[in-house]
Amino acid sequence: MTYPTRIRPRTAFSLPRELDRWMDQTLGSLQFGSGESLREWFPRTDVSETADHLTLRLEIPGIRREDLKISVENNMLTVRGEKKQETSSEDEIFYRGERAYGAFERSFSLPSHVNRDEVRASLQEGILTIRLPRREEAKAREIAIEGNGQEKRIGA
Repeated sequence: MTYPTRIRPRTAFSLPRELDRWMDQTLGSLQFGSGESLREWFPRTDVSETADHLTLRLEIPGIRREDLKISVENNMLTVRGEKKQETSSEDEIFYRGERAYGAFERSFSLPSHVNRDEVRASLQEGILTIRLPRREEAKAREIAIEGNGQEKRIGA
């Protein structure tokens, strides 16, 4: 992941979203002999930043807390998990199966200003929120300007 850039949410459908939907509809039903889906799934993620922290929000509905693992190693934050397929009765006939199941792994390159020792995560209503606070020395601060016996404070 590169340093996050600011985006504005769109209200109209964009070309990438349309292509994603087309790929899901076209390739999602193709399966290998073992029953595995041709496409690999991964949770969609929003990345945002404030003056104090960086936040990642991953959509993972249906995944339990005990089926998730989050790790930080060197400059990488990695989220691993598994969405287990529900079992159905033998007499149940499926006409369409669009939900994705299986293991996933997402890795994000962390900026240098993140305090890796204070990373916090919470799971609520299918959204995994990972909060990465800035190191104190990376936060904006005021700098005193000295000279001629006068001092002036400015924002950094």
